[in-house]
Amino acid sequence: MKIKDYFLSQETFEVKPSKHKGILQTFPQPSEKDLPKYYDSPKYISHQTQAKSFKDKIYQKVKSFMIDKKKKMVLKHHQQGNILDIGAGTGEFLDAFDHSLWTKFSIEPSKKLQSNLSKKGINLVNDLEQFDGQSFEVITLWHSLEHIPDLELTVKQLRRILKPNGVLFIAVPNHKSYDAQYYDKYWVAWDVPRHLWHFSKLGMTSIFSKHNFNCIKDRGMFFDAFYVSMLSTQYQPKSNLLTAFWVASLSNLKAWFNKEYSSIIYVFKPSSNLNDI
Repeated sequence: MKIKDYFLSQETFEVKPSKHKGILQTFPQPSEKDLPKYYDSPKYISHQTQAKSFKDKIYQKVKSFMIDKKKKMVLKHHQQGNILDIGAGTGEFLDAFDHSLWTKFSIEPSKKLQSNLSKKGINLVNDLEQFDGQSFEVITLWHSLEHIPDLELTVKQLRRILKPNGVLFIAVPNHKSYDAQYYDKYWVAWDVPRHLWHFSKLGMTSIFSKHNFNCIKDRGMFFDAFYVSMLSTQYQPKSNLLTAFWVASLSNLKAWFNKEYSSIIYVFKPSSNLNDI
């Protein structure tokens, strides 16, 4: 499928099956040198600290609500320890945790955001290879895994640095959702070439089980269908917010039965087999 980068470059890319079962890949994949230019826009919403437009305000409201939900998910498993957030953005998620109980780490490639994270008392690290002897009770990737070039190496490194009783939380878009099927090439969550990988439930469980993770739970992100549909309809020749609301509602209704939500949070724990580490 050929997908246009409607957000920024207007370039066309191709999304097709990767070598990983159930996972699609963006082709061509921009080089490490070229990739940052596809994020270089004041409109890139995950890098914003202030809401400007109506859709930005909706995003920030939902974001605040979801930070609280995500925090509660984490605290069900661990109340203190080392926590790593990969792709921390503006840092609100890590900032929600008690500084006296948690040692916070972040991998955030955006130079513009790194100073802000440091001011929040978050330890900045360039990549996972820098962790030598350091391990974590909690690792989170909230809509970050799809941006990482070397997918399999990343999964392997996550397994290496997660403690035996640790928990890994990952949220990614689901290309098997109804809203993805409805909007087709206009589905905003393709987000090429920033999204290098496109996941299904099969793809996520397959690649993580390969590296000795057990998926103990997955849960749909209800609000994502509405936000994704609202943005996707703007890429269509005729924009219609009422249709977007209907598509999102139908997507969530269908997902109630088939569990194919627009985005899904996966909760992984290490399995006992450590042979590939």
